[in-house]
Amino acid sequence: MPPRRLHKITSYAVLMDNLIDTSKDVDLLREKKILANWLSPEDASQFFNELYNDTTVTGFCYRDLCNDVNEYYNTDWNKWREKLRRDYFSTPWAVISFIAAFILLVLTLVQTAYTIIHP
Repeated sequence: MPPRRLHKITSYAVLMDNLIDTSKDVDLLREKKILANWLSPEDASQFFNELYNDTTVTGFCYRDLCNDVNEYYNTDWNKWREKLRRDYFSTPWAVISFIAAFILLVLTLVQTAYTIIHP
């Protein structure tokens, strides 16, 4: 019977293969300073995609992490919030104009309420 050991290195290879499919994924991870890489993005993505071929992982160390990420990603609130941030609040000017419009709306409602209450 083989000794029971954690497969940390192989688990890491599986995790990275799940994160990286294309050279764009490598570029994003490098941009966010998650991955330091001296290879070209194409070579790095090919490296991670072929790193653990022909091996088996019996105890995936990052199972809880992957489950947490998938649960976070599949929550409707988080999807809606990210879409709102990406599509409507991508620049500081968009945020400032939204705040200004909201303040003007509130002030208009207050003025209308005051006019109705005190004719």
